[in-house]
Amino acid sequence: MNQTRRAFLGTSAAVGSGAIAGCLGGDDPSEPSESPAEDDPEPPEPPVIGDPEADVTVVVYEDFACPACQAFKLNVFPALGEQYLEPGSVRYEHRDFPVIGSSWSWELPSAAREVFETEGDNAFWAFTSRVYEHQGSYSYEIVEDIADEVGADGADVREAAEEDRHRSAIEAQRSYGRANGISGTPTVVVDGDPVEFYDSETQTFSEMAFEETADAIDAALE
Repeated sequence: MNQTRRAFLGTSAAVGSGAIAGCLGGDDPSEPSESPAEDDPEPPEPPVIGDPEADVTVVVYEDFACPACQAFKLNVFPALGEQYLEPGSVRYEHRDFPVIGSSWSWELPSAAREVFETEGDNAFWAFTSRVYEHQGSYSYEIVEDIADEVGADGADVREAAEEDRHRSAIEAQRSYGRANGISGTPTVVVDGDPVEFYDSETQTFSEMAFEETADAIDAALE
């Protein structure tokens, strides 16, 4: 076990201590009963970090209203970044998969998509990491302020959230996930194989998720 994994597993997670179950999909009253994206699950280009040309691809499906996704993004993602993304060992993709019956499950992806399409990958990853810190107290003001902080047009990003501007792109991503067997968040897929997450009596969710994800990546890199 390398130093990064020892350090991560040897400390208490800042977010997500204790058992946090993932968020399972169900009937979402904010989603149309029929979506044109269901007929064509091909998703839009995803935000990418790491080496875009790496042999190993990690895809993470998230819902901004899911507490387990917050724990994964704020605790696990930075550790994966240090171990795999900074060295360029993997290609890491974000995909939206709204499962919570909250307007933020759709509006925040629209805001993040606007940041991505106007400012690129780096701004997207900075925006999403910062906005997760405010889960439970999301507001359009927070969206605008963080967008400004990462170099985007805050007022325009806020408007994208308020107008649900990128709804069709989010629907296409959700349809793509469903077509590939995704039913909840966070779901991590390493080279086409989903990583198994479980409730642990001895580890926090973040510790378990990091260990399982790192094991899957290490196996794929062999």
